[in-house]
Amino acid sequence: MARRKAFVHIGLNGTGTAFLDGALATHAESLRESGLALAAGSAEEMFLAAVEITRDHRAWDLHRADVEGAWARICRRGVKARSDFLVTQDLLAGATKDQAALLLDGLAGLEAHLIVTVRDPASTLLGEWEEATKAGQSVSFRRFQERVMDPARAHDDAASFWLAQELSEVLDRWAARLNPQRVHIVVVPRDGDIRGAIWTALGIITGFDAEALALPGVDAAPAGLGRRELSVLRSVNKSIDGRISGQLRRTVLKRFFAERVLTSGPDRSTTRGLTRAGLVPPDLYDDLLVLSERWNKKILDAGYDVHGNLDNLLPAVPDKRALLPDDVPAKDQLQTTTDALADVLVEVARLREHNERLEVRNAKLEKKRKKLKRKLKLAATDPGP
Repeated sequence: MARRKAFVHIGLNGTGTAFLDGALATHAESLRESGLALAAGSAEEMFLAAVEITRDHRAWDLHRADVEGAWARICRRGVKARSDFLVTQDLLAGATKDQAALLLDGLAGLEAHLIVTVRDPASTLLGEWEEATKAGQSVSFRRFQERVMDPARAHDDAASFWLAQELSEVLDRWAARLNPQRVHIVVVPRDGDIRGAIWTALGIITGFDAEALALPGVDAAPAGLGRRELSVLRSVNKSIDGRISGQLRRTVLKRFFAERVLTSGPDRSTTRGLTRAGLVPPDLYDDLLVLSERWNKKILDAGYDVHGNLDNLLPAVPDKRALLPDDVPAKDQLQTTTDALADVLVEVARLREHNERLEVRNAKLEKKRKKLKRKLKLAATDPGP
Protein backbone atom coordinates (compact mmCIF):
# COMPACT_ATOMS: atom_id res chain seq x y z
CA MET A 1 0.00 0.00 0.00
CA ALA A 2 1.39 3.39 -1.01
CA ARG A 3 2.33 5.73 1.79
CA ARG A 4 0.29 8.86 2.23
CA LYS A 5 1.89 12.04 0.97
CA ALA A 6 2.57 15.25 2.87
CA PHE A 7 3.10 18.26 0.61
CA VAL A 8 4.98 21.22 2.13
CA HIS A 9 4.97 24.48 0.17
CA ILE A 10 7.71 26.73 1.56
CA GLY A 11 7.56 29.74 -0.79
CA LEU A 12 9.77 31.43 -1.97
CA ASN A 13 8.36 34.62 -0.53
CA GLY A 14 7.11 37.21 -3.00
CA THR A 15 6.38 34.73 -5.79
CA GLY A 16 2.67 35.56 -6.01
CA THR A 17 1.29 32.82 -3.76
CA ALA A 18 -0.50 35.05 -1.24
CA PHE A 19 -3.83 34.00 -2.77
CA LEU A 20 -3.31 30.33 -1.88
CA ASP A 21 -4.63 30.49 1.68
CA GLY A 22 -7.96 31.93 0.52
CA ALA A 23 -8.24 29.64 -2.50
CA LEU A 24 -7.48 26.50 -0.52
CA ALA A 25 -9.87 27.44 2.28
CA THR A 26 -12.64 28.15 -0.24
CA HIS A 27 -12.26 24.71 -1.82
CA ALA A 28 -11.38 22.77 1.36
CA GLU A 29 -14.37 20.42 1.12
CA SER A 30 -13.80 19.65 -2.57
CA LEU A 31 -10.11 19.08 -1.93
CA ARG A 32 -10.95 16.68 0.89
CA GLU A 33 -13.26 14.74 -1.42
CA SER A 34 -10.45 14.48 -3.97
CA GLY A 35 -8.13 13.04 -1.32
CA LEU A 36 -6.19 16.13 -0.23
CA ALA A 37 -6.65 17.51 3.29
CA LEU A 38 -5.53 20.89 4.63
CA ALA A 39 -3.68 19.99 7.80
CA ALA A 40 -3.55 23.50 9.24
CA GLY A 41 -6.80 24.67 10.81
CA SER A 42 -6.22 28.18 9.44
CA ALA A 43 -3.59 30.34 7.76
CA GLU A 44 -2.90 31.89 11.17
CA GLU A 45 -2.16 28.48 12.70
CA MET A 46 0.29 27.66 9.91
CA PHE A 47 1.91 31.07 10.35
CA LEU A 48 2.44 30.30 14.04
CA ALA A 49 3.90 26.90 13.13
CA ALA A 50 6.37 28.53 10.74
CA VAL A 51 7.37 31.06 13.39
CA GLU A 52 7.84 28.18 15.84
CA ILE A 53 10.03 26.24 13.41
CA THR A 54 12.19 29.26 12.54
CA ARG A 55 12.30 30.38 16.19
CA ASP A 56 11.48 33.90 15.05
CA HIS A 57 8.69 34.70 17.53
CA ARG A 58 10.39 37.76 18.98
CA ALA A 59 10.61 39.40 15.56
CA TRP A 60 6.82 39.04 15.32
CA ASP A 61 6.21 40.38 18.84
CA LEU A 62 5.11 36.95 20.03
CA HIS A 63 6.00 34.89 23.07
CA ARG A 64 7.40 31.39 22.80
CA ALA A 65 4.24 30.10 24.46
CA ASP A 66 2.17 31.62 21.62
CA VAL A 67 3.74 29.27 19.07
CA GLU A 68 4.81 26.26 21.12
CA GLY A 69 3.43 22.99 19.74
CA ALA A 70 1.78 24.53 16.66
CA TRP A 71 3.60 22.30 14.17
CA ALA A 72 2.97 19.14 16.22
CA ARG A 73 -0.77 19.90 16.28
CA ILE A 74 -0.82 20.32 12.52
CA CYS A 75 1.05 17.05 12.02
CA ARG A 76 -1.38 15.19 14.27
CA ARG A 77 -4.30 16.61 12.32
CA GLY A 78 -2.67 15.58 9.04
CA VAL A 79 -2.16 12.01 10.29
CA LYS A 80 -5.76 11.77 11.47
CA ALA A 81 -7.01 12.93 8.08
CA ARG A 82 -6.05 9.52 6.63
CA SER A 83 -5.34 11.10 3.25
CA ASP A 84 -2.63 13.13 1.57
CA PHE A 85 -2.34 16.63 3.03
CA LEU A 86 -0.90 20.02 2.18
CA VAL A 87 0.55 22.89 4.19
CA THR A 88 1.78 26.21 2.82
CA GLN A 89 3.74 29.05 4.40
CA ASP A 90 6.29 31.27 2.65
CA LEU A 91 8.23 32.02 5.84
CA LEU A 92 9.58 28.47 5.81
CA ALA A 93 11.97 29.21 2.94
CA GLY A 94 14.19 31.03 5.44
CA ALA A 95 14.53 28.03 7.77
CA THR A 96 18.03 26.77 8.50
CA LYS A 97 19.06 23.23 7.58
CA ASP A 98 18.43 22.04 11.16
CA GLN A 99 15.04 23.77 11.29
CA ALA A 100 14.03 22.22 7.95
CA ALA A 101 15.08 18.80 9.28
CA LEU A 102 13.00 19.38 12.42
CA LEU A 103 9.90 20.12 10.35
CA LEU A 104 10.44 17.09 8.11
CA ASP A 105 10.96 14.88 11.15
CA GLY A 106 7.37 15.63 12.08
CA LEU A 107 6.35 13.90 8.84
CA ALA A 108 8.06 10.60 9.67
CA GLY A 109 6.18 7.66 8.15
CA LEU A 110 4.74 9.83 5.38
CA GLU A 111 6.07 10.46 1.88
CA ALA A 112 7.24 14.05 2.19
CA HIS A 113 7.13 16.32 -0.89
CA LEU A 114 8.59 19.81 -1.13
CA ILE A 115 6.99 22.51 -3.30
CA VAL A 116 9.04 25.61 -4.13
CA THR A 117 7.66 28.52 -6.16
CA VAL A 118 10.32 30.71 -7.74
CA ARG A 119 10.39 33.73 -10.03
CA ASP A 120 13.10 35.74 -11.74
CA PRO A 121 15.42 37.50 -9.25
CA ALA A 122 14.77 40.94 -10.74
CA SER A 123 11.11 40.72 -9.78
CA THR A 124 12.01 39.23 -6.41
CA LEU A 125 14.47 42.01 -5.59
CA LEU A 126 11.90 44.70 -6.37
CA GLY A 127 9.21 42.80 -4.49
CA GLU A 128 11.35 42.48 -1.37
CA TRP A 129 12.13 46.21 -1.42
CA GLU A 130 8.40 46.90 -1.64
CA GLU A 131 7.72 44.60 1.31
CA ALA A 132 10.51 46.21 3.33
CA THR A 133 8.95 49.62 2.63
CA LYS A 134 5.52 48.34 3.69
CA ALA A 135 7.15 47.09 6.88
CA GLY A 136 8.40 50.59 7.75
CA GLN A 137 11.71 51.14 5.98
CA SER A 138 12.42 54.40 4.15
CA VAL A 139 15.53 53.34 2.22
CA SER A 140 15.62 53.98 -1.55
CA PHE A 141 15.72 51.10 -3.99
CA ARG A 142 19.22 52.12 -5.07
CA ARG A 143 20.45 51.88 -1.50
CA PHE A 144 18.53 48.65 -0.89
CA GLN A 145 20.03 46.99 -3.96
CA GLU A 146 23.54 48.07 -2.91
CA ARG A 147 23.03 46.41 0.45
CA VAL A 148 21.52 43.23 -0.95
CA MET A 149 23.90 42.80 -3.90
CA ASP A 150 27.00 43.32 -1.75
CA PRO A 151 28.90 39.98 -2.05
CA ALA A 152 29.86 40.18 1.63
CA ARG A 153 26.17 40.23 2.68
CA ALA A 154 27.24 42.35 5.63
CA HIS A 155 23.98 44.28 6.08
CA ASP A 156 20.94 42.73 7.78
CA ASP A 157 18.89 43.40 4.63
CA ALA A 158 21.29 41.25 2.62
CA ALA A 159 21.40 38.46 5.19
CA SER A 160 17.61 38.19 5.48
CA PHE A 161 17.06 38.52 1.72
CA TRP A 162 19.44 35.80 0.63
CA LEU A 163 18.46 33.45 3.45
CA ALA A 164 14.98 33.14 1.94
CA GLN A 165 15.65 34.03 -1.71
CA GLU A 166 18.87 32.30 -2.79
CA LEU A 167 17.21 29.32 -4.44
CA SER A 168 20.35 27.17 -4.55
CA GLU A 169 20.91 27.55 -0.82
CA VAL A 170 17.23 27.05 0.04
CA LEU A 171 17.23 23.78 -1.91
CA ASP A 172 20.47 22.66 -0.25
CA ARG A 173 18.88 23.14 3.16
CA TRP A 174 15.49 21.62 2.36
CA ALA A 175 15.98 18.99 -0.34
CA ALA A 176 19.05 17.09 0.86
CA ARG A 177 16.96 14.32 2.46
CA LEU A 178 14.38 14.04 -0.30
CA ASN A 179 14.21 12.13 -3.56
CA PRO A 180 14.69 14.74 -6.34
CA GLN A 181 11.36 13.72 -7.91
CA ARG A 182 9.67 14.71 -4.65
CA VAL A 183 11.04 18.24 -4.94
CA HIS A 184 8.68 20.24 -7.15
CA ILE A 185 9.83 23.55 -8.64
CA VAL A 186 7.03 25.84 -9.84
CA VAL A 187 8.45 28.53 -12.12
CA VAL A 188 6.25 31.63 -11.98
CA PRO A 189 5.78 33.29 -15.38
CA ARG A 190 6.93 36.88 -15.75
CA ASP A 191 3.69 37.88 -17.48
CA GLY A 192 0.14 36.65 -17.81
CA ASP A 193 -2.02 34.84 -15.29
CA ILE A 194 0.42 34.18 -12.46
CA ARG A 195 -2.22 32.91 -10.04
CA GLY A 196 -3.68 30.57 -12.64
CA ALA A 197 -0.26 29.13 -13.47
CA ILE A 198 0.55 28.48 -9.80
CA TRP A 199 -2.90 26.98 -9.10
CA THR A 200 -2.67 24.66 -12.11
CA ALA A 201 0.81 23.47 -11.13
CA LEU A 202 -0.29 22.89 -7.53
CA GLY A 203 -3.19 20.77 -8.77
CA ILE A 204 -0.90 18.63 -10.92
CA ILE A 205 1.55 18.13 -8.05
CA THR A 206 -0.97 17.31 -5.31
CA GLY A 207 -3.61 15.61 -7.43
CA PHE A 208 -6.64 17.90 -7.54
CA ASP A 209 -8.46 19.18 -10.62
CA ALA A 210 -7.47 22.86 -10.79
CA GLU A 211 -9.85 23.56 -13.67
CA ALA A 212 -12.82 22.25 -11.66
CA LEU A 213 -11.89 24.42 -8.66
CA ALA A 214 -11.96 27.85 -10.21
CA LEU A 215 -10.16 30.83 -8.73
CA PRO A 216 -12.73 33.58 -9.58
CA GLY A 217 -14.31 34.86 -6.39
CA VAL A 218 -11.22 34.20 -4.30
CA ASP A 219 -9.56 37.37 -3.09
CA ALA A 220 -6.35 38.08 -4.91
CA ALA A 221 -3.18 39.22 -3.25
CA PRO A 222 -3.10 42.93 -2.37
CA ALA A 223 -2.35 45.15 -5.32
CA GLY A 224 1.29 46.00 -5.76
CA LEU A 225 2.49 49.54 -5.24
CA GLY A 226 4.01 51.66 -7.97
CA ARG A 227 6.82 54.21 -7.88
CA ARG A 228 4.53 57.03 -6.72
CA GLU A 229 2.98 55.06 -3.88
CA LEU A 230 6.30 53.69 -2.66
CA SER A 231 7.84 57.17 -2.74
CA VAL A 232 5.00 58.50 -0.58
CA LEU A 233 5.19 55.51 1.76
CA ARG A 234 8.93 55.93 2.23
CA SER A 235 8.38 59.59 3.17
CA VAL A 236 5.62 58.63 5.61
CA ASN A 237 7.84 55.96 7.19
CA LYS A 238 10.58 58.53 7.68
CA SER A 239 8.16 60.95 9.34
CA ILE A 240 6.68 58.27 11.61
CA ASP A 241 10.23 57.63 12.82
CA GLY A 242 9.40 54.51 14.84
CA ARG A 243 6.37 55.95 16.63
CA ILE A 244 4.27 52.97 15.48
CA SER A 245 5.75 49.55 16.11
CA GLY A 246 5.01 45.85 16.40
CA GLN A 247 1.64 44.41 15.47
CA LEU A 248 0.07 47.88 15.31
CA ARG A 249 2.53 48.85 12.60
CA ARG A 250 1.54 45.81 10.54
CA THR A 251 -2.14 46.66 10.97
CA VAL A 252 -2.05 50.42 10.46
CA LEU A 253 0.92 51.04 8.18
CA LYS A 254 0.95 47.94 6.00
CA ARG A 255 -2.61 46.56 5.97
CA PHE A 256 -4.45 49.90 6.08
CA PHE A 257 -2.26 52.62 4.61
CA ALA A 258 -0.08 50.67 2.17
CA GLU A 259 -2.47 47.95 1.02
CA ARG A 260 -5.78 49.84 1.20
CA VAL A 261 -5.24 53.58 0.91
CA LEU A 262 -2.29 53.67 -1.47
CA THR A 263 -3.69 50.95 -3.75
CA SER A 264 -7.08 52.66 -4.16
CA GLY A 265 -5.96 55.64 -6.21
CA PRO A 266 -7.31 56.36 -9.71
CA ASP A 267 -4.00 55.43 -11.39
CA ARG A 268 -3.64 52.08 -9.63
CA SER A 269 -3.96 50.15 -12.89
CA THR A 270 -0.98 51.97 -14.37
CA THR A 271 1.27 51.75 -11.32
CA ARG A 272 0.50 48.24 -10.17
CA GLY A 273 3.25 45.76 -10.88
CA LEU A 274 6.48 47.46 -9.85
CA THR A 275 8.13 44.05 -10.13
CA ARG A 276 8.23 44.26 -13.92
CA ALA A 277 11.79 43.48 -15.00
CA GLY A 278 11.92 46.63 -17.11
CA LEU A 279 12.10 48.71 -13.94
CA VAL A 280 15.33 47.10 -12.75
CA PRO A 281 18.38 49.34 -13.18
CA PRO A 282 20.38 48.21 -16.23
CA ASP A 283 23.58 47.89 -14.19
CA LEU A 284 21.99 44.99 -12.27
CA TYR A 285 21.16 42.93 -15.32
CA ASP A 286 24.47 41.06 -15.71
CA ASP A 287 24.64 40.05 -12.04
CA LEU A 288 21.03 38.86 -12.01
CA LEU A 289 21.54 36.95 -15.25
CA VAL A 290 24.47 35.04 -13.76
CA LEU A 291 22.38 34.26 -10.69
CA SER A 292 19.45 33.02 -12.78
CA GLU A 293 21.67 30.80 -14.91
CA ARG A 294 23.12 29.28 -11.74
CA TRP A 295 19.60 28.52 -10.48
CA ASN A 296 18.69 26.88 -13.77
CA LYS A 297 21.78 24.70 -13.71
CA LYS A 298 21.08 23.71 -10.10
CA ILE A 299 17.54 22.61 -10.97
CA LEU A 300 18.53 20.72 -14.10
CA ASP A 301 21.54 18.98 -12.55
CA ALA A 302 19.52 17.84 -9.53
CA GLY A 303 16.69 16.39 -11.64
CA TYR A 304 13.90 18.12 -9.74
CA ASP A 305 10.31 17.97 -10.97
CA VAL A 306 9.82 21.26 -12.86
CA HIS A 307 6.51 22.96 -13.65
CA GLY A 308 6.76 25.95 -15.96
CA ASN A 309 9.40 27.33 -18.29
CA LEU A 310 12.86 27.77 -16.77
CA ASP A 311 13.49 30.62 -19.21
CA ASN A 312 11.14 32.68 -17.03
CA LEU A 313 13.83 32.69 -14.35
CA LEU A 314 16.07 34.76 -16.61
CA PRO A 315 15.67 38.53 -16.11
CA ALA A 316 14.22 40.42 -19.05
CA VAL A 317 16.55 42.92 -20.65
CA PRO A 318 15.67 46.22 -18.95
CA ASP A 319 14.23 49.10 -20.92
CA LYS A 320 16.79 51.89 -20.64
CA ARG A 321 14.06 54.46 -21.33
CA ALA A 322 11.89 53.32 -18.41
CA LEU A 323 11.74 55.33 -15.21
CA LEU A 324 13.57 53.57 -12.42
CA PRO A 325 11.93 52.79 -9.02
CA ASP A 326 13.36 55.88 -7.32
CA ASP A 327 12.50 58.26 -10.17
CA VAL A 328 9.33 60.05 -9.05
CA PRO A 329 8.61 63.62 -10.19
CA ALA A 330 7.61 65.91 -7.33
CA LYS A 331 4.21 66.71 -8.89
CA ASP A 332 3.36 62.99 -9.09
CA GLN A 333 4.35 62.44 -5.47
CA LEU A 334 2.29 65.46 -4.40
CA GLN A 335 -0.81 64.21 -6.26
CA THR A 336 -0.51 60.74 -4.71
CA THR A 337 0.04 62.25 -1.26
CA THR A 338 -3.05 64.46 -1.64
CA ASP A 339 -5.19 61.52 -2.76
CA ALA A 340 -3.94 59.37 0.10
CA LEU A 341 -4.53 62.11 2.68
CA ALA A 342 -8.09 62.55 1.40
CA ASP A 343 -8.75 58.80 1.76
CA VAL A 344 -7.29 58.79 5.28
CA LEU A 345 -9.51 61.74 6.30
CA VAL A 346 -12.59 59.97 4.91
CA GLU A 347 -11.68 56.92 6.99
CA VAL A 348 -11.07 59.05 10.10
CA ALA A 349 -14.50 60.67 9.63
CA ARG A 350 -16.11 57.23 9.27
CA LEU A 351 -14.41 55.95 12.41
CA ARG A 352 -15.37 59.08 14.39
CA GLU A 353 -18.98 58.68 13.32
CA HIS A 354 -18.90 55.02 14.28
CA ASN A 355 -17.29 55.86 17.62
CA GLU A 356 -19.95 58.49 18.36
CA ARG A 357 -22.70 55.95 17.69
CA LEU A 358 -21.00 53.51 20.05
CA GLU A 359 -20.70 56.21 22.74
CA VAL A 360 -24.44 56.97 22.46
CA ARG A 361 -25.24 53.26 22.62
CA ASN A 362 -22.94 52.75 25.61
CA ALA A 363 -24.53 55.72 27.40
CA LYS A 364 -27.99 54.19 26.91
CA LEU A 365 -26.76 50.79 28.12
CA GLU A 366 -25.15 52.41 31.16
CA LYS A 367 -28.42 54.19 31.96
CA LYS A 368 -30.30 50.89 31.72
CA ARG A 369 -27.68 49.17 33.86
CA LYS A 370 -28.01 51.75 36.63
CA LYS A 371 -31.81 51.53 36.48
CA LEU A 372 -31.68 47.74 36.70
CA LYS A 373 -29.21 47.92 39.56
CA ARG A 374 -31.59 50.20 41.53
CA LYS A 375 -34.50 47.79 40.91
CA LEU A 376 -32.42 44.83 42.09
CA LYS A 377 -31.38 46.74 45.20
CA LEU A 378 -35.01 47.64 45.98
CA ALA A 379 -36.09 44.04 45.43
CA ALA A 380 -33.38 42.83 47.78
CA THR A 381 -34.45 45.20 50.58
CA ASP A 382 -38.22 44.85 50.10
CA PRO A 383 -39.46 42.27 52.70
CA GLY A 384 -42.61 41.63 50.65
CA PRO A 385 -46.13 40.98 51.92
